[in-house]
Amino acid sequence: MSNIQIYIKLPEYERQWCRHHFGEPCTFPNQSNINSVIRYFTKKRPEGAEVETKKEGELAICIPDSQSKDPYYYNYLTAPGKKAIAEAINDIFTKQMFEDLSAIQFRAIPLTLIIRDWMATNGISYEQEHNIIQKYTRIKDAYRKCGVNISRGYKHEDIGMNCRKRVNKR
Repeated sequence: MSNIQIYIKLPEYERQWCRHHFGEPCTFPNQSNINSVIRYFTKKRPEGAEVETKKEGELAICIPDSQSKDPYYYNYLTAPGKKAIAEAINDIFTKQMFEDLSAIQFRAIPLTLIIRDWMATNGISYEQEHNIIQKYTRIKDAYRKCGVNISRGYKHEDIGMNCRKRVNKR
């Protein structure tokens, strides 16, 4: 991994999660999807373009080494490239959060306690609790609208039509 860094704006809870799991600056696993996205979007710095410094709300990420794209030369990101990397990080964060919180077997324990424990385990401060609850609730509600029950073992009313039927009607 190179010591050359890029800076990506992320929500506070995702920055905390990344630092907890991947260090600071973040160094993602060699064969990870995020590193593939970083390699794809890094470009040669245009002449006259200033070297960026870390700003408030940004996460420092080490550019992965690559035989085809040496980070010394390929260390520039366009706005769409930064957005793509932020989306890749969000995808991994959301997947872990969703899988961890949906697999809970303790149906009698309030979800807020389960979320607080998950946050502590993943290096996320309690000030972010509302954001995590909202994110998880939005995912559950989106599935519920399609008739898929992913909540903690409680049955939902049958809404009568799943997503595939709705899509086919359009």
